Amino acid sequence: MLRRMIIGVACLAALPAVQAHAQDPVLEPDTMLVADTIPTELPSPRAAFVRAMVVPGWGHAYSGEYKRGAVYFTLQSTSWFMLVKTIRRLNDVEDRDERLTGLAADSLDAAMAADSALAEQLQDPDAYEDALLTYPGLRNARNLARARRLQRQDWVTYTLFFTFAAAVDAYVTAHLKDFPADIIAEPAANGRLELGVRIPTGRRY
Repeated sequence: MLRRMIIGVACLAALPAVQAHAQDPVLEPDTMLVADTIPTELPSPRAAFVRAMVVPGWGHAYSGEYKRGAVYFTLQSTSWFMLVKTIRRLNDVEDRDERLTGLAADSLDAAMAADSALAEQLQDPDAYEDALLTYPGLRNARNLARARRLQRQDWVTYTLFFTFAAAVDAYVTAHLKDFPADIIAEPAANGRLELGVRIPTGRRY
């Protein structure tokens, strides 16, 4: 009798634990996989575009494309460097042109004051301009300034092209971040933008 009472008490003591274990929720296989399949936040194409327009290479770095960002950083930085350098050289030439023009005008005015025939001859603006250009160094300074202006125009065009190409490429790269292929968009030597797609087809042997 005592033995039966002990067994009965033990069964009653274990009953709450069995009930509590039976009430625990059982995770279904699909529920257990949810934690492993949480999607990561993809970069915003608009944010990548704006970053690429503001700072060279920033848009690609934002999307994790550091190699492409380094390429565009080099292109944009070089174009900006050459543009600033050309502008500074143009300013120096224009200052020299202005200084020589002033000296030529003073010299020519003194000659016209001493020679009335020369003064009458130089009443024509074209003749006066031709006479100014006879001053030593002035013609070369103006030709050099004209060449510097053309160089400035070229580098402005290159800088705008590389900046816009980088922004577009950063936008496309961010937009297709989850695409299972590599998007190729590289500026060509002839000023065009080369586009391509590289899709993996299987295992390499």
